This record gives sequence, structure tokens and C-alpha cells, in this order.
Amino acid sequence: MNPVEASITLAWGTLTGLHWSRPGAARVLCLHGWLDNAASFVPMATFLDEFDLLALDFAGHGLSSHRPADSRYHATENLFDLDQVLDKLGWESCHLIGHSLGGGIASCFAAALPERVDSLVMLDAVGILSLPAGQAARRLRMSVQSVRKQLSNLRPYTNVEEAIRARQGKSPLSDHAARLLCERSLEHTGDHYQWRTDPRLNWRSPQWFSDNQVLDVLAAIRSPTLVFTSPSVIDYLGEPALNQRLSAIADCRRVKEDGHHHFHMDKAQKTAAIVKEFFIRES
Repeated sequence: MNPVEASITLAWGTLTGLHWSRPGAARVLCLHGWLDNAASFVPMATFLDEFDLLALDFAGHGLSSHRPADSRYHATENLFDLDQVLDKLGWESCHLIGHSLGGGIASCFAAALPERVDSLVMLDAVGILSLPAGQAARRLRMSVQSVRKQLSNLRPYTNVEEAIRARQGKSPLSDHAARLLCERSLEHTGDHYQWRTDPRLNWRSPQWFSDNQVLDVLAAIRSPTLVFTSPSVIDYLGEPALNQRLSAIADCRRVKEDGHHHFHMDKAQKTAAIVKEFFIRES
């Protein structure tokens, strides 16, 4: 089954996505990582054919609107977007799948509105990014400096293949996975291919949660939770902090994955089989 393009109008603009619509089936909302888009879940969707599944483009990503000129891309702003999206869809609650940044946002949403989350899957994420003690002032400086820089369009490419190679330089994606992400994020201007992605997404946020605040958020999650961890997230957090975060979630199961950060795209069937069994058990 091929997805249809979804368009959801909010007060500030429009969010888009890919919808594998199956009325009456259990509902699943998928949230991609930073600078990715809804196509991140195209490989898995093939193997999650028992669900009404919507993969969303966050603001400034994919085909979604850029935020207004006087706005910022703070991660928590997405919580209010998600709440409105569920209202617009008529979904009282759903299962959530989030990859990387999307997993962090999903964890915050599950903590803030537990009645709207039937179960939670985090792919290479265990909560949102945090800031160690003593780094607040440095973060403020970095944020102001990044905003003061003159905005410029993201690098243009002569063809899609060139963009794919650039994307693979950031993550060891297969050609197929990289093409899916690039084709949804590129537009052809007539002379070259240009990223649709809002350059302001590269601005540094002025404030992150502290480690203790992240633990507080994770402890507030009431939904059954499935967490996949690759070496990427283990290297980033470290085993002690990772285990502390996992222990904070009341009902949590962990799956260790030996692939790269986008394993859910290049090992889609394996990942989807575990997620499907989890959702069916929790529906």
C-alpha cells in the first residue's frame, strides 16, 4: 500500500506527512530525527501494515511549512504542534514511534500528555538531549552567536546523487535510505537542487534540560515503552547515564541494536517486527 500525502493546517502554518490510512486500525504517529523527514519511516511502514500509520514532517523539515520569521526551532515547540495534529486527525490517542530527536520529543509528549500515548517506541533515543551542570552560560553564548550569523541558503547540488553522497557523509546510510530522505528534502530550482529545510534549524537552542530534568520527564511516562539503542546513542550518553535513563521509565523494555544510527531504515523488517509485536501486545 502506497502512502498518501497528508497536510494538516495549524494556526501558524501547515505540517505535512505520509499517511498509510487504515480506518479502524490502531493508530501510530511516527516522528523523525533532526534534519530528516517523514520518509525516514517509509522502509518500516511496509512491515507495519496492520496499523493506521502517519509519518509526520516536523516544522521546517520535509514539505512542512517553515516557522514564522519571528519564531525559533526549540524542540519543545513541537509538543504543541503534536497536540494540535492529534486534534485535527480526530485521534484521542495513538502509539508513538520517534527516531533520535523525534524520540526525545515523543518522550516529552508522553510525559506531558500521558492520556494521548498508548505506547511509546524510541529508536536510538532515551529522552531528549540534556546539558551538564555548569554549561548554561556557554550554551546561551553559543545560541546568540549562531543567531547573529547571517542566514544563507543551504548548499546547492547539481543533481540528487550529489546530495545523496553528501548525506551519506553524515551517516552510513544505504543508497536507498539516503535517496528517500534526500528526495523529500530537495527541490529543483531549474538550475540546481536546493534543500527545502529551514536553515534556522542550525541555530543553537539557548537552553536544554538538565540531566535531572530529563530523568524527571522520563519518570513521568506512564505508557509501556520500547527503546532501541545502537552504539551511537551508547557512545553519546555513556552506559551509566543510559542505564539511569532507562531505569527512570516505569515500564520499559530495551533492545540492543548493533547497526548505525539509522538502523530503522536499513534494518526495517527486523526493527518493524519487534515494534509490531510490541504494539499488538499493548493495543
